[in-house]
Amino acid sequence: MSSQEKPALIGPGPLAGLAAFTVWGTFGIYFKLVAFAGPVEILSHRIIWSAILTLLLVFALGRRKQLWALISSARTLGFLFLSSVLIAGNWIIYIWAVNNAHALEASLGYYIMPLVMLILARVFFGEKLNRIQMISVAICTVGVLNLLVFYGHLPWIALSLSSLFAFYGVIRKFVPADPIAGLFVECALLAPMSLGYMIWLDSHGGAAFGTIGLTQDALLIGLGVCTAVPLVLFAYAARNMKFSALGLMQYLNPTLQFFVAVLVFGEAFTQAHMVTYGLVWIGLAIFTWDNLRTARQNRAKS
Repeated sequence: MSSQEKPALIGPGPLAGLAAFTVWGTFGIYFKLVAFAGPVEILSHRIIWSAILTLLLVFALGRRKQLWALISSARTLGFLFLSSVLIAGNWIIYIWAVNNAHALEASLGYYIMPLVMLILARVFFGEKLNRIQMISVAICTVGVLNLLVFYGHLPWIALSLSSLFAFYGVIRKFVPADPIAGLFVECALLAPMSLGYMIWLDSHGGAAFGTIGLTQDALLIGLGVCTAVPLVLFAYAARNMKFSALGLMQYLNPTLQFFVAVLVFGEAFTQAHMVTYGLVWIGLAIFTWDNLRTARQNRAKS
């Protein structure tokens, strides 16, 4: 094996990717730790402290030019405001789901997200789905509908999480922003509303921050670190490893969410869940195989 091949397997890029997806996959445990605050207060702290930390990172990592490029364009700010609303919606639903015993369904949302993005790529960018991809989508759709048959309602948490993040990806494709500078702008756009909510909450005696203890305050402030650090790691991994490998690695996130929900939170994994997850895993396996096959063919042609 040449020295050029080793970094693709054991170098800092893959390690950074593994660290990022591990943090995202176990983030639900942290949300349990801050469950003493309400979901909207947790979201507000996540936005405000993420804005502060990412601003510091922008200066520390020399991303001021990238930041200026974003804030100097009204069109770009408009897109980023829309993306900020979408990601905030994703965050608040996930926070609520974890703290209301729906972490298992949340993990399903991140499993089906790649296929939702596949559909949106067809709708917004005209990317054609081949026969194998259509089969993958169909199998996962049957899996989702299985929960409708068993429980009488669609898994709205999973569908909302995957759809919001997929549309977020569509918007960000129109704005190829630096991930750190982009997250700062998104959080900064939402920070005034978040700060206003926290001031209102405190004036009505309902705020957790500053009223329970220093440990609880530190945990809420730590939401910014838990948001920004995996993003930095992911950005580093994207630049220092094969993107196809990074795409496969993303399944570590919902897999860890799945195990955390069942083994740590003790959520019930019913027979209906077994059928749904089985179908989704089969659909994703076919989808992944097709991606790998296409990548090999493209390399052979080049």
